[in-house]
Amino acid sequence: MTEKSSFLKSQLWSIILIVLVLVMGVEILFLVQENKKLREALSHSRGPVKILSPKEKVPSLVGVDLKGEEFKLTYPSSEKTVLFFFSPDCPACEENLDFWKKLYQNHSSEKLRIVGATNSDRNKTEEFVKKFQLTFPVIIVSDVSLLDKYKVEAVPQTMLIDTSGTVQKVWPGPLPENYKKEVESMIS
Repeated sequence: MTEKSSFLKSQLWSIILIVLVLVMGVEILFLVQENKKLREALSHSRGPVKILSPKEKVPSLVGVDLKGEEFKLTYPSSEKTVLFFFSPDCPACEENLDFWKKLYQNHSSEKLRIVGATNSDRNKTEEFVKKFQLTFPVIIVSDVSLLDKYKVEAVPQTMLIDTSGTVQKVWPGPLPENYKKEVESMIS
């Protein structure tokens, strides 16, 4: 009986080992296929995000505010402009909203205009503005060619434009603390 039970135990362990090897093999095949899909997707990426360079001129930006009225950012202007491109569907865009609200409260009476811009639909934009209690102007830009001229390939993107319409600086992505300090020093 002992010999027979020992033989059964060894067969059981052999079966368990074979099953584990098969499961691991299937998992490896799955991972190899997923890796191929990811490599394929990455090979079709457009490369790094292109942004406007300092000293480039920007065209007027025309959109519609949330009241449905035309809103134009034209240059030359008596004010510097901080332009914040966002999407209501973008979680990263939410990261800097408190900073932008504070900036608007602290600097809106100075020679500075802070404007949020999106190409999302009006309902989503209104919900976003209401949800985050945004008080700075927000415009909806439906002319995608204008966004192309501003080289908005990804959001969030923030830019500082001087009174002549010349780009001073562009910050792509969410703003870490050092960028927030840089924005504040450049507008002061």
